[in-house]
Amino acid sequence: MPARRDPRVAGYLAVSVAAFLYGLWANLSKLAEVSVPPLTIALYTQFLPGLLFLPALARHRMPRKDVPLLVLITLAGAVAAPLVFYTGLTGTTAANAALLSNSESVFTIIIAFTFLGERLSRRGYAALAGIVLGAFTVTTGLSLGDLASVQYLAGNLLVILATFFWGVDNNGSAVLSQRSRILPMISAKLFLGAAILLPIVVATGAPLVPSGSGAWAVFVVAFGCVAGFTLLFYFSLRTIGAMRAGSILATSALWGVLISLVLFPGEPLSPAQVAGGALMVVATIALYVFGGARPQASAGPGETLKPAGSDGPRLP
Repeated sequence: MPARRDPRVAGYLAVSVAAFLYGLWANLSKLAEVSVPPLTIALYTQFLPGLLFLPALARHRMPRKDVPLLVLITLAGAVAAPLVFYTGLTGTTAANAALLSNSESVFTIIIAFTFLGERLSRRGYAALAGIVLGAFTVTTGLSLGDLASVQYLAGNLLVILATFFWGVDNNGSAVLSQRSRILPMISAKLFLGAAILLPIVVATGAPLVPSGSGAWAVFVVAFGCVAGFTLLFYFSLRTIGAMRAGSILATSALWGVLISLVLFPGEPLSPAQVAGGALMVVATIALYVFGGARPQASAGPGETLKPAGSDGPRLP
């Protein structure tokens, strides 16, 4: 099939750009926390992107059967994950947070394999293993000392827990994206999440308006990273499935390291991390070339868990 007619091309490009935005996300959030409390950041990074996509929500009616799943992904991805992530971010470094955010890819892949029944070809699994190995190398530099440091242990564990919640969100969203338009789904999830977060922010006494030197970063994270990442990643979930999208999201580890070196000058990349980044790039290309799904023995009526067909998804 010519590449221009292959819907996977758009899906792979979308998740590749999303991975860059995800790597930028943790670094800019660390800048925001210079003057803005974590709960305030969590609230605005849900409310503002939801507001951006509000016109699409106003013209869409969510099917009643999708409401329970929408509530699940909201509680996981728009309430629990941001609360835990931004709290954990205060207790670790920007580089650690950017690197450990890569755990989302692993959780997404495991959940997609276990609960959604997504499968790859044998060479696809080998490519996926290459991405995970490369991400592990970039994340740790083959030295676990810094990540296991008592100084950052609590923050690091909270960041990892947040990525688990986002992994749940990703797989639930993969299901919804097959039968619902993307923009209204994003807006509904983020608005509902903001509605739940608002009384929590008020009860804790956190400021309702971001201020100070880090306020600008909150708006960049909300409108640029969260809105852009969510739209692109959801499109890739619909087009190439949760397992492939989650595996390519692992490249965010490399972007996170590179961006942290610019925003937070410190230790340079080790040779091991450079090698790990190169492995991730090669393995990502291999996943696209060899990652075709195994043929399924049968597909029951009403199947909605697999990526869109060869004609590609409908536009958001």
